[in-house]
Amino acid sequence: MRDLDPSVDLYSQPQTVRRGRRGVTPAVLALPLLAVAGILGVAWTFGVEDACGGPVPGCGSLRNAGDIPVTVRAVIDQPDTETLVGGGARALLGGWSNGVRVDRGQCLTVEGGPFWDTLTVIDRTTEATGVWHPVDDWGARVQLHDRPCPESS
Repeated sequence: MRDLDPSVDLYSQPQTVRRGRRGVTPAVLALPLLAVAGILGVAWTFGVEDACGGPVPGCGSLRNAGDIPVTVRAVIDQPDTETLVGGGARALLGGWSNGVRVDRGQCLTVEGGPFWDTLTVIDRTTEATGVWHPVDDWGARVQLHDRPCPESS
């Protein structure tokens, strides 16, 4: 092959071709995760301009875990909006502040907070009037009773 014109025999020598790594590198996974964490961190720190003013967009949802319908009030501006949420049903909360009605002679248990693990008991069984109990921006799981509150374990 040495007698050929050099312009014809450009690639006659075997060459090693190096190929890129096959598989996923840590950077391919880490960069998108860092970007999402950064966006959520900024939103958490500075807040998001939403109707409820909380750290996450939206006002959460309310789940009626009991059999008795509950009245939910959403304060938007004027007038207030009241909605009846049946037993076992869910409702999206949409006001500047939201509340659940507890009438006299009733007891309300509320599991609220980010993981719905903060238990609040509003016992109006011995009171002469009812109250509105506020629901935070995370929403809540509620259960209304027409008797004294059950003992928590």
